[in-house]
Formats: sequence, C-alpha cells, structure tokens
Amino acid sequence: THTGDDMHLFNYSTMEVEADAGTEQIGETPESLFSTIDILLIVVLLAGGAWYLLKNKKKQTDVPVKSYTIQPTSIPLQSSTDNSFIKKLKSSGRSLVVFYGSQTGTGEEFAGRLAKEGLRYGMKGMVADPEECDMEELVSLKQIPKSLAVFCMATYGEGDPTDNAMEFYEWLQNG
Repeated sequence: THTGDDMHLFNYSTMEVEADAGTEQIGETPESLFSTIDILLIVVLLAGGAWYLLKNKKKQTDVPVKSYTIQPTSIPLQSSTDNSFIKKLKSSGRSLVVFYGSQTGTGEEFAGRLAKEGLRYGMKGMVADPEECDMEELVSLKQIPKSLAVFCMATYGEGDPTDNAMEFYEWLQNG
C-alpha cells in the first residue's frame, strides 16, 4: 500500500526497509557525523594545544639550575649569666623593662609599644620574655635609679597564664 511520498516498504523476506520506488538512491553517500568546519576546528584546537604545551616545556628546560652549598655556622652558647636583665639594663643605660606573656604574639607586640612609649617620658626601655629571664632578680631592680618594671601579661582559656609566663606565674604563687 502506498499512502504518501515518503512511504517506505518493508520486505518481510529479507527484513529490510526499502525506500519508496519514487526516490532515487543511486550515487548518494551517507552523511558524515562531522562537517568540514567541525573537523577544521578540532584540528586547529589540537594544534594550538600541542603548541602551548611544547612552548611551556621549552621554557622550563631553559631555566638554569642554580647550585647551593650549605656552610655550617656556629652559634655561641649562651651562658647562664646572659639571662640577667639587670645586667642588660645597666650595660645599655636603660631604666624600663617591659615583660610580656603572650601566646599568639599580641602581648609581645603591645610590650614593644609600651617600651617605645617610655621614651616620651625619658625612660629608655627594653622588652623581655619572663621565660628567658631570672625573675629572682626583680628584687635587685632598685639598684638602677628611677627604674620601672611593667608586666604585660595575656591569658588564654579561663584566665590561664601563657606558656612563656608559666614559670613566672608559679614563682608568684609560691612567693
């Protein structure tokens, strides 16, 4: 039966669909999945990508490799008298010492500001970590005329002393 121009006939013996007798298929080639523009675009992208990768690879190989030598250095050992803040104050002509207790560095920064502020009042100052000083020397501070000790202590948690001020805190508690 033929009911339209685009009608196809089904051949039951070969199980194939045959085109209607009214259309010609001689000389037709099946359509390609990609058009000429698609293929051209893919070739250009692949060539550009290869050029980019080769260009970067060339730059990496052009960089000269520098050689470094490691030279050992010696650090003089600190003697037990180096932690005397009284000697440091006397030798540098200072009369203000600002001790800091800091966990994150904020207290140390503030102590530095306070030591610099002492210059406005005619007192050269220094900043000191209580962990690196012998705090028993505090009683000897009166040997330096017009001397002043300032304590800038931070806390953490529920008022706990910082790590570098723990020994000083225990020294105060045992008094």
